[in-house]
Amino acid sequence: MPLTPEQSARLGELFEEYSVRLVRYAQHKLMNRGLRAAEAHSLSEDIAQEAWVAVARMGAQDVLAPGLSSTEVQTKLYVRVQNRIFKHFERSMSHEQPVDWQDATTCAALCPLMPSGCALVELPENVARMVAKLPEQEREALLLNLDGAPGDGLGEHLGCGRTKAEKLIKRALLLLQIDNPELSREPVDEDTLPGWQRAALRRVNPAQRSILLRLDDLSRPALLLHLTEGLSGKAVAVRLGLKDGSLVAFLLSGCGKPMRHLGAEDMEQAA
Repeated sequence: MPLTPEQSARLGELFEEYSVRLVRYAQHKLMNRGLRAAEAHSLSEDIAQEAWVAVARMGAQDVLAPGLSSTEVQTKLYVRVQNRIFKHFERSMSHEQPVDWQDATTCAALCPLMPSGCALVELPENVARMVAKLPEQEREALLLNLDGAPGDGLGEHLGCGRTKAEKLIKRALLLLQIDNPELSREPVDEDTLPGWQRAALRRVNPAQRSILLRLDDLSRPALLLHLTEGLSGKAVAVRLGLKDGSLVAFLLSGCGKPMRHLGAEDMEQAA
């Protein structure tokens, strides 16, 4: 989107203040990923430049928004650099590497009960690539949360309210679980579930069933009703007796489609 004269001037001021800092920050993060100093330095300049381009394209929806504190500006700029690093490694790697699920750091970092303050960009490359596949809003929310952004400031960094920011984190975690079942807890014992859930599980394909059994007691029934009966988020909330169905509706709006597509190709091949 075109920048106003005021935004262009502000962008120039920020570039003067943060350009060197962003290059150093990118170089540090790239070296943490195993790049040699010279290679990291060269690439860091490109990464930082891409981050500035992204800022310019976002205009007032990013660091050019009025009223941001210096801490908020720096956090948003660092997020932009982190996102460009994710994109770079996503483009440069054409195959997946196995994840060492025996490594406690790897498992804990993306668990829904993750410890606060865990630095997302310090994750192993293969796990970071999982996160890189998330939609941008969800990825940024999760990244900020892992990097220790305070709850009250999380929504401000993302340009939304705190409630939506928290929902974005929950949706990010659910999307990760759908794409990477190993990040979830052990499957629940199907015999302990209500009869209607057991019956619904028999109507979904094996890939969907495997994921659903690993999900929590809100996501599983909500997705089951969505998959087997085609219910909307609002209708699912009514069926489950929820007073506030906004979270369910939000989760289904982002996770319903990938769940519907899960295992569809295998079923077509089998047919």
